[in-house]
Amino acid sequence: MGYKRGMPLIDTSTFFRLAESMVFYVLWHIAQLYYIVFMHVKYEGKEKLRNYKGNAVLVSNHTTFLDPVLISGAIMPQRTWHTLLEKTVETPFLGTFIRLLGGVPLPPGGAGIEKLITASPDAFRYKRFLHFYPEGECYVYNQEIAPFKTGAFYTAAKLKVPVFPVVTIFYKGKSLKLPMVRSVVLDPVDPKDYITHKEDGEINLNSVKFFAQEVRRIMQVEIEKRHNKDQNAGTNSYFKGKMPRIIGIN
Repeated sequence: MGYKRGMPLIDTSTFFRLAESMVFYVLWHIAQLYYIVFMHVKYEGKEKLRNYKGNAVLVSNHTTFLDPVLISGAIMPQRTWHTLLEKTVETPFLGTFIRLLGGVPLPPGGAGIEKLITASPDAFRYKRFLHFYPEGECYVYNQEIAPFKTGAFYTAAKLKVPVFPVVTIFYKGKSLKLPMVRSVVLDPVDPKDYITHKEDGEINLNSVKFFAQEVRRIMQVEIEKRHNKDQNAGTNSYFKGKMPRIIGIN
């Protein structure tokens, strides 16, 4: 079950899919308990994904080490594929474990995005969503979203599926070390409203950049709107900076 560069991004074998389901549902409930007990997590807007019947790309700000748990909670009982760096998935044992939790290796560069797009029919056969962290890094407890990379938005444009922003918002709580968490699913954003094409039919990459900027803006506005109504919401007082990369983990 180990992944090596050049292999299919998604293992569709019956054995792997059964193992994936068992590992995910056991560990997700354990990790979710942490968020419930220590960070008082609440989810808003889950019905938007529950009522949506097609495929979609999900994007979120990356603010905690266990963000995949948050994203999974926001869309349960449905599930999503979580894209991550290919070199992380190549790590012996840990890479297989991450894939069993729904991780999909993303090869570097534009060729990696194209490979993911090619694999999307297999991906969507088993889960309806592809999730990305467009910031590219984890900024711990951050509420000022970093500029987005364009891979998720190019993918949505090529696949002609909407982007659902899922924004993590922190609230001041009784704890001085941990904020309270709200995971909010926003309305879908249609690539057709932003993407333009060249004369040869290829996607105009500048329009993809604009698409990414607009989705980031929508998410940032949601944080600021809540902060304006409640000074405890959207707080950056817990911000710890960029999470250091740990070889073989993130």
